[in-house]
Amino acid sequence: MSIWFAAFQGLVQGLTEFLPVSSSGHLVLVQTFFGGDTETNYMLFNVLLHFGTLLSVVVAFWKDIKELFVEFFGWIRDGFKINGHPYRRFIVMLLITLIPMFAVLPIKSKIEEVFSSSLVVGLLLLLTAALLFLSEKAPKKHKTEQNARWLDALIVGIGQMFAVLPGLSRSGTTICTGLFCGFSREFAVRFAFIMSLPVVLGANLLELIDVVKDPAAATAGTPLACYLVGIVVSMVSGLLAIRLVKFITNRGNFRPFVVYCTLVGTIAVVASLIMMV
Repeated sequence: MSIWFAAFQGLVQGLTEFLPVSSSGHLVLVQTFFGGDTETNYMLFNVLLHFGTLLSVVVAFWKDIKELFVEFFGWIRDGFKINGHPYRRFIVMLLITLIPMFAVLPIKSKIEEVFSSSLVVGLLLLLTAALLFLSEKAPKKHKTEQNARWLDALIVGIGQMFAVLPGLSRSGTTICTGLFCGFSREFAVRFAFIMSLPVVLGANLLELIDVVKDPAAATAGTPLACYLVGIVVSMVSGLLAIRLVKFITNRGNFRPFVVYCTLVGTIAVVASLIMMV
């Protein structure tokens, strides 16, 4: 792997992790059409790219994350009583979103392996486009951590569960699901990104177990510089993408991403069918 290809993949990961266009789907397409065998050559590299975008969420939402940590210990000290604290309700909502993921995280790698063909990715990108288009019709409501229902958190968590499929955008699915549940646009974005932290961290730990089991296949002789470049580029581009998502969501117009996902999805489907022939 060259430094330039590592930087390119970091850029793809950072932008598509948070823009509603599916990072895993784009990495599959990039590595399939330009890089070769995804599972053999890029296992550890993909884990580190996700670590880079994980850092970008921590940086972008550090104020909220710090407050959640403070309130978490206060919540324990008070015997798990919420006592009207919005961030304690936020913590409970985050825990609820994890319930569906407990069923899918242990088999996440198997799901990605089964559904990581470029044809399936293309079809799921078209589904992402449809979801984004429909979300524009969602009524504008103002639920936040102060008044959202526990059921709302569970529904968004179910949306995140389905978004493990490559091509179905995690950020797009969770933001849109939150909007359908009546979240304010600002809270839908904030909740979607912060709720991704434990899931991405858990998924990375599971993938690291696979790396430890077969380090030679996972690294495939990739230079250390490529890993470092990939992490830095994915983190910086992730921060830029988060700012862009906040801006676009507040405007309530996902049309550019609808067009983009439709175009890329169609190209992926057509190219895959041609390759089969």
